[in-house]
Amino acid sequence: MAGRGASARAAVRRVLIVVAAPIHESALRLRGQLARWRLPLLVAGAVLFTLGAWLSLRSLDLSLASLQLAPLAAQLALAPLSLLYAGVGMLLLARAAGHAMPLGKATGLSAWATLAEALPLPGGAMVRAGALVAEGTGLARSSALVLANALLWISFATLSCGVVLLTHGLPAAAVLLLGGAIGSAASFGWLSRSSGPALALQTALHRLSGMALIAVRLYFAFLTLGVAVPLADTLPFALANIAGSAASIAPAGLGISETLAAGAAATVKVAPAAAFLAVGLDRLICLSASGLLALFTGRKRSVAG
Repeated sequence: MAGRGASARAAVRRVLIVVAAPIHESALRLRGQLARWRLPLLVAGAVLFTLGAWLSLRSLDLSLASLQLAPLAAQLALAPLSLLYAGVGMLLLARAAGHAMPLGKATGLSAWATLAEALPLPGGAMVRAGALVAEGTGLARSSALVLANALLWISFATLSCGVVLLTHGLPAAAVLLLGGAIGSAASFGWLSRSSGPALALQTALHRLSGMALIAVRLYFAFLTLGVAVPLADTLPFALANIAGSAASIAPAGLGISETLAAGAAATVKVAPAAAFLAVGLDRLICLSASGLLALFTGRKRSVAG
């Protein structure tokens, strides 16, 4: 029986690796082909974001002077924690591949991965997989680990959003709950078989804490705009944030997350304009923090070199 179980686990691992490797290799091939679209996509995303922000500010009759400074300061204070959270995620990913990566290095890589989303491709996933390959992990396994972690992340976000919508009595909650549960079980099960139950549990707890962190950040983002939203009701916007960032159509999902958030606003009775601005503000702060850290680590490497 033990032999059959091991064979089954090996078969599942081979299937996921076979699926993941072509995805990563195709992304590498398409990178050069799509490079010429980078500027048009960046312009389109910037126009969408700028126009949406302008319309939202007009709708809410907001100006920069009317922003609440105390919650904005809280958002800025949470930025280093978000960087550290991302670093722990990279550290756990490296452990899953069988490598011990220092937290400082993992945090720096995560900052670069966030900035790599400026490519019209899954740049963050490519940076993370590339970091694992550089540590000695095969391309197929690196791609599979990144894919499984990403699936777990968005599945938890979907599941959390479903729970919130269930409390609001919306029929869509059932679909989100089912999809989130299936995705969470599949990704957690594979990680458990591939890297061990203990590491899979650590990864799951890390992702759950990440959902809480994004919810708190968005809570303060809404307060910055002078809009009070219950903490739990920010979770649909967390899903919009994650889903938009995962979209490789526009650089860094620019404008996409905010548009998705505006579309989801009615489910928790929040003004679409406020949702657009809150998610945009949160993402701008996170991108700026990642840029500063990437700049610091880049200079540090150049001095060391």
